[in-house]
Amino acid sequence: MQVFALGILVVQLAVKDGNIALAPFYLGLTGLARAIPGLALTLIAGAVADRSDRRRMLLLTQGVMSVNASLLALVTLAGVVTLLDVMLAAAIQSAAFAFDAPGRHSMLPRLVPPSVMSSAIGLQSAAFNGAQVIGPLLAGVLYFPLGIAGLLIINAASFTVILLALILMKPVPPTSVQRHSILSSVGAGFHYLRDHSRAKWLLALTATSLFASGSFSALLPAVAGDEIYRGLSWLSLLLSATGLGALAGSFMLIRFGGSRHIGWIYAGATIFNGLAIVLFALSLRPTLALLTAFGVGLGGTMMAGLANSMLQGVISDEYRGRVMSLFAFQFVALTPVGQVVLGALGTPLGIHAAFIAAGAVSFVVGLFGIIRVHELRNWRATHAPVVAEELEASALAGNVTLGEASAIG
Repeated sequence: MQVFALGILVVQLAVKDGNIALAPFYLGLTGLARAIPGLALTLIAGAVADRSDRRRMLLLTQGVMSVNASLLALVTLAGVVTLLDVMLAAAIQSAAFAFDAPGRHSMLPRLVPPSVMSSAIGLQSAAFNGAQVIGPLLAGVLYFPLGIAGLLIINAASFTVILLALILMKPVPPTSVQRHSILSSVGAGFHYLRDHSRAKWLLALTATSLFASGSFSALLPAVAGDEIYRGLSWLSLLLSATGLGALAGSFMLIRFGGSRHIGWIYAGATIFNGLAIVLFALSLRPTLALLTAFGVGLGGTMMAGLANSMLQGVISDEYRGRVMSLFAFQFVALTPVGQVVLGALGTPLGIHAAFIAAGAVSFVVGLFGIIRVHELRNWRATHAPVVAEELEASALAGNVTLGEASAIG
């Protein structure tokens, strides 16, 4: 609902400034505001996650995002919202999410055993993408009676449920004692990754593809705007089609996340994602646009979800927060930077031309990975993550507290 509301709001601000052609550029500026905190904070956030109670870390980040969403809803309700307000809110949310994402990703292996990790990631993705289907449709219906402000108020209120869920969860303390400074811990994470060629290749391929194609949904307002199709918001239909594809991709993750050929499937999903974006940009009929948007959601979710599962299977828990912060960095920082580039490209050439370029890059990345990167073709999980049950068993066997067992590691 927030994606829908802010997309329409930015387009309306461009119209208010007297030039609808500025909409892609304004959307790009919003992406830039999101990118800057991510570039500055995400890598540090991974080191913080490796030395903190990850549940407590999420309570803090979600609390900040809740206050931020509430303030943006208030200025919009008061009718005084500006592009600067939207950019500031995007920057604050990005700063909070920079710490939220590595904490969330590194928390999952402590909640489930390694044998069902890919299924857990698939279910987590399904929960997110289920909301991505329902949210835009509901927003498209409620937009007419409630307006942008009403949608943002609902978004702010939704954080109550998230905070309550986190309060009900058990603590997730670190599995080892970090004796170095934050910056030294960041350097140690890079040193660990330097000798891990498979993780490096996977992060590089995913980063390139997400830089080009990850801002697809964020740029859809430049395509749809306030247009109506058969009595419904065209933007909400496109976002929901993308979300429905992402939901389908989530369930496919559950099915294929543990496959012996996971590297091939990852590359195929990247190629499919790029092809779907190009076809969307070339589509002239609404039915074909919705179908290709569905394909973009499916391919993009498969690619990102498989990359998550593959990384979780080859890194040790001691460095998990720092490595997963690099994975999160792609969403927090590189995807918004890509949005800026595509928005700037779409202003003189048109948003469809920008989408064609984005899809072509993703297509080439997947093709390169399957042809030239043997680490991807022969991918196998090698490390079993530490899970909470093991720490509890150690605590009971040694008659020590869970916190002490965590420190022993």
